[in-house]
Amino acid sequence: MITERGEVGKERVALGDHACVIEDGFPFELVSDVAEMESWRKELNRPIYHLHKWWAQRLGSVFRSAIIAATMPSGSSLMDLLYKRIHLPGVVIFDPFMGSGTTVGEAVKLGCTAIGRDINPVAHRSVHTALGPLDRAEIHAQFKHVEATAGRKISQLYRSTDSSGQRCTVLYYFWVKFLPCPACHTRVDLFSNYIFASHANKARHPAAKAVCPHCSDIVEARHDATILRCRCGKSFDPRAAPARRASAVCRSCDHEFSIAKTALAAGHPPDHRMYAKLVLRADGTKEYLPPSHEDLSAFEVIRKRFKEIAPAIPSVPIEHGYNTRQMLNHGYHFWHEMFNARQLWALTILAKAIQDLPPGNAREALAVLFSGTLEFNNMFVSYKGEGTGAVRHLFAHHILKPERTPIEANLWGTPKSSGAFSTLYRSRLLRAMDYRTAPFEVGVENAGSRKSGRKVFGISEPIGGRVLSRYPKDGLEAGDIYLSCGDSAKTDLPDRSVDLVVTDPPFFDNVHYSELADFFYAWQRLYFPTPEMARPTTRRPEEVQDTNVHSFTVKLRAVFTECHRVLKEEGLLVFSYHHSRESGWLAVAAAALGAQFSIVEAQPVKAEMSVAMPKSQSKQPINLDVLIVCRKKARDFRTRRMGADALSGAAAEGNSRIRRFNATGRRLSRNDVRVVLLSLLLVELSAGRSADQVDQAFNALMEPAQGLIDIAWRNQSVRAPSPEEVEGAQKELPFQLTTLPRTTE
Repeated sequence: MITERGEVGKERVALGDHACVIEDGFPFELVSDVAEMESWRKELNRPIYHLHKWWAQRLGSVFRSAIIAATMPSGSSLMDLLYKRIHLPGVVIFDPFMGSGTTVGEAVKLGCTAIGRDINPVAHRSVHTALGPLDRAEIHAQFKHVEATAGRKISQLYRSTDSSGQRCTVLYYFWVKFLPCPACHTRVDLFSNYIFASHANKARHPAAKAVCPHCSDIVEARHDATILRCRCGKSFDPRAAPARRASAVCRSCDHEFSIAKTALAAGHPPDHRMYAKLVLRADGTKEYLPPSHEDLSAFEVIRKRFKEIAPAIPSVPIEHGYNTRQMLNHGYHFWHEMFNARQLWALTILAKAIQDLPPGNAREALAVLFSGTLEFNNMFVSYKGEGTGAVRHLFAHHILKPERTPIEANLWGTPKSSGAFSTLYRSRLLRAMDYRTAPFEVGVENAGSRKSGRKVFGISEPIGGRVLSRYPKDGLEAGDIYLSCGDSAKTDLPDRSVDLVVTDPPFFDNVHYSELADFFYAWQRLYFPTPEMARPTTRRPEEVQDTNVHSFTVKLRAVFTECHRVLKEEGLLVFSYHHSRESGWLAVAAAALGAQFSIVEAQPVKAEMSVAMPKSQSKQPINLDVLIVCRKKARDFRTRRMGADALSGAAAEGNSRIRRFNATGRRLSRNDVRVVLLSLLLVELSAGRSADQVDQAFNALMEPAQGLIDIAWRNQSVRAPSPEEVEGAQKELPFQLTTLPRTTE
């Protein structure tokens, strides 16, 4: 029942054989509106999950909704409960693929006992720091000490002169990779466009900066210029640069050559040439300038001095993998080769200063922040331009892609810097601690002709309870957080000790977390080792990530089998998933059914931000995740349906859900429709069938299913909802919900 304080008590929990909201009555289209608002600024709306980089992070509002919906009986109003203060101390929630800690954090905010486990020590460390005990005063005192020591030294590495000859701070140095032409050995700068700086809003701010290919001077330009004339007297087309996709053309002899093959043949990564700098003048204005003789000489001094001092750097080999092969094909062999000499020197100064701090949670927080700084301070990042965060981080493409025109940021930073240690201290660490003290949810409301968000405070528990690294002999106490690092197919949890398993498993052929996490791990293991870091890499044979469908299925089934063991008989397994191919759906179905679960429901919800780079480059992006709901097979009392009946049922329900999305103004891409229908087909086929039988039936129905998917996609009707629908939706919320038409296709 709901108490007088508006708090939802333990007695409302519906963990049993009776249907709960996530199985019956889940308002996925309204949850998706909230999730979409959160997605635009995830790092602001859920900062505790963005203290350190992790990949494919799911939205906190979706997982909060999933937990509430899995614990409340059918008929409850989820959208009302989403903005109530809920306290569920008797509910134990387990996430075997903890990642950035979304499930654990949302469970803690709901007063649950939370268990998180991840095989990757980088993920485990960041979550332990984000959710563990933190003393703000102690952290700030240690930060100020680092600022007075390492910060002062690092800042001196980014000093120069402006156009008036006055001393100034360098915000960014601009570099370009170059290779010798295989035919004539002339240096070929790997520019793809000589315009290197423009504004994010080009319509309002068309001015840009270009570098002259003849004299290397900085030229004022428009972002769409086709002909520019430099002060040296020569004209050039900024688009006619040497680099063209995977190849380059020598301006001296017109020889075209493969960039990767030429770099690989050299046996080392391409060299770099500094061609510009952006300085912060004493009066606070910014200025683009060519590098001076002082700049070039200072870098050479740093290079020689660094070689003489030889501080500890991560000279760890880069292993071949799905996400590392691009850099290996460009001649990179060791992790330290991703940085230039000044970056390495600055990083070692900073790491050593943090390493020398007194051991404890404060030092650990700054160590994690140091690791996060690596993402923005290497020679694989690029310039986003004015009007936005200047540094496009290393993992913008979810792969380790060599950047041909990298930007070197001021590592310590200024108030006008992007991606620096001092700015990340404020934007990541301090913001996360603020959120821990006063968590808030994201509300969506009308604001004239536009939708806007609002922060809803006072409905979540503060974060920072008891964090355990070992399972206690006498069991967990209500509100405990138990975090561990290891294979989730083998845990120390007692049989039937968990009420809910809520997780986001990896996709078998997409982002290989360990291959990317090794970039951070090489530095963490060198300067801030933990007992979990005995191995030279985070890669493990047991990691549930594999390009081979069978191997992925076997490993995921092993984890789900362990979940089955620790889950109470009436408990639910809920996990988010999507895939564009049949093999991806069959793999996850085989894993769940092979672990003696049955798929009883599939709820489509808004996934990560629609404009994320991997999505924006897709013609038919997937903007939906599906919350797959499973019960133990022995608790699934549905009758088996014929294949044709199962397909008809899935199509009918799928079309109903698509119309519900359309009614809120959301048009789905073809792949979104595919995700909705295929997930529902698995729900229908799971009743009374084994994994092999589902596989056979699913494959047999694919041809007619494709036709139904195409029909459903074409027949969408996006419209503004009626006044009655608006009124009905608003009754569900403590504020007005936007219902403006929009498209995600």
